Amino acid sequence: MSYYCTHITKEMEKDWEDLVKKSTAGGFHQTFSWAKFKQWDNWDSYKIGIFDTKSNKLCGGCIAYSFECTKETNFIYIPEGPILNYENEDELFWQWRSLETAIHSIIEISAKMRTTHLRMEPRVESIPSWMLLGWKKSPLNLQPRHTRVIELATSEEEILAAMKQKCRYNIRLAEKKNVRVYKASWSELPKFYKLYEDTAKRDGFDCKQIRFFEGLIQSMKSELELYIAESAEGIPLASALVVNFGDRATYLYGASSNENRNLMGPYALHWHIMKVAKMNGYKEYDLWGVAPSLTDEAHDWHGLSVFKAGFGGKHLSFSGAYDYVLQPEEYKNFVEKYEK
Repeated sequence: MSYYCTHITKEMEKDWEDLVKKSTAGGFHQTFSWAKFKQWDNWDSYKIGIFDTKSNKLCGGCIAYSFECTKETNFIYIPEGPILNYENEDELFWQWRSLETAIHSIIEISAKMRTTHLRMEPRVESIPSWMLLGWKKSPLNLQPRHTRVIELATSEEEILAAMKQKCRYNIRLAEKKNVRVYKASWSELPKFYKLYEDTAKRDGFDCKQIRFFEGLIQSMKSELELYIAESAEGIPLASALVVNFGDRATYLYGASSNENRNLMGPYALHWHIMKVAKMNGYKEYDLWGVAPSLTDEAHDWHGLSVFKAGFGGKHLSFSGAYDYVLQPEEYKNFVEKYEK
């Protein structure tokens, strides 16, 4: 078998994203829309396709993102990729060899700009050891290495039955309290952002500026949905930004109020999102990031993970990120500046 690599053009967008949707390793980070958003967020992107030499059929590749760390250095990142045939080791081997050559062609080695390292983070449980020759485990995973996914193929009754009893109770309590969940218009983003600011202060994470979410919406409007849960009096209780791609709806960003927590707004919110996703044909709802284990009470995500586990589903663990270091000294500086 023989492959070659070339640029994925705008005309190939549907073919590429159809391929990503079918891949076990891919997700919305490998879409043209996400590349548009990252360009807005000051990342360049390279769309590299792997083609079968005989048929010229697109069969793999990646969208690789380049971030300028300093005026002299950048690094290249492949989230939820590369897209390869991980089920067939022979095809995987030759696709990877072809892609490696193409990726190295975008590495900067001039005196004016040097690439410190490559990073890949496919959505797979493990990466074959032969693929990782020369690579090392990254000090930081940029995507959640562990997540919880709710299967939506069964009936609503079966999905509810698979939840923890307390979770079902809280969903029903929210219903009794007349909590309303609805798909919001983008003009209601400030409602989400106010809750997001409250959540950031409460949980101690860095708060993104509202313009970040405005850029995300502008770039991915067709894949994004905004949901808001509010009390009977119209007071916002919880909110979520959900990205829909392939068979999966993903809870990308969320927030909840410090007040009226007895109304169980977050429970109503997620149950509503699941029902809508199921109705729209999505096969799974990804709660997007949990702690490695529910027994680790010291983990920063312990409380959040217990909350998400209440909805049932399955815990998934991925390989995590790997780095190919090109400039050891600059790579060390990068890690110390951004990842410690």
